[in-house]
Amino acid sequence: MIQRWVYRPWTAFALMLLIPALVACGGAASPHAPTAAASLTTTAPTSTGGELSGQLTIAGSSALLPLIQEAANQFQTKNPKVQITVTAGGSGAGRTQVCEGKIDIGNSDVPISDAEKTKLNCPDAQGVAVAIQAFDVVANKQGPGTVTNLTKVQMMDIFSGKITSWKDVGGDDTPIVLVNRAKGSGTRANMAKFLFDGDDALFAAGASEEDNNETVKQTVAQTPGAISYLGFAYLSDPSLLAFSLDGVAPNKSDIKAGKWLIGGPGYAITKGAPAPLAKAFLDFVTSAEFQGGATFDKLGFVAVK
Repeated sequence: MIQRWVYRPWTAFALMLLIPALVACGGAASPHAPTAAASLTTTAPTSTGGELSGQLTIAGSSALLPLIQEAANQFQTKNPKVQITVTAGGSGAGRTQVCEGKIDIGNSDVPISDAEKTKLNCPDAQGVAVAIQAFDVVANKQGPGTVTNLTKVQMMDIFSGKITSWKDVGGDDTPIVLVNRAKGSGTRANMAKFLFDGDDALFAAGASEEDNNETVKQTVAQTPGAISYLGFAYLSDPSLLAFSLDGVAPNKSDIKAGKWLIGGPGYAITKGAPAPLAKAFLDFVTSAEFQGGATFDKLGFVAVK
């Protein structure tokens, strides 16, 4: 079963995420990354206290990166013989690399269609929801002036290229500089779904494109008039303005209340059933211990359990 994101209150949606979703797999891969089978050197702990060791390689969604990095740090502290490498690269790259057997776990902000699953010859891909994510529109503080709230229509007009100056939404007489994510990005797919009912072609042509949330943050922070979108874990930069949406503030309480409408589940994907070490790590990520810990509050994610 492939799980699809529908905009609805977060509380009800979170119940659906308790069932692991089958997802498909698309992006470029590192030719030297180990396969899931090669990276595992021992089996998962047994009831007699077996010890984990080995290596995991994880890549994909930059929106999920801060959460998975923190999970990896905590897991390695508990299992000092385990080494975990976590990188970004984008959701599409994560799905492609895991389907090609080049990494153990691919992170993705969105489930992918059966067509992509077939294209990558990845019929046995499995995905588990690890967090509910949210995304927001952000801008350089030079341009918006006193504007701190945008309507959905204004956002649509900005990202489609219909509005080209901040003065047209009540800001300064400053040109709007669009910064987009590259095609294949899960963050971009979430924004396209919210703004354009999923039609990626409605984003304005000619905007600069960045390959992860971190470079988007840096580009917007350094470019007067710039506007883009980021995962909530990246909103704390003081040089950025994170907009309210139709009067709803971008904070975790509004996500939990079902008032924030941009986002969806983030997935950890394996090619087939996860190998023992990967399964042990995913069991930790989805455990009550980690899901109920301080990491989710600190980074602005909502637990799936």
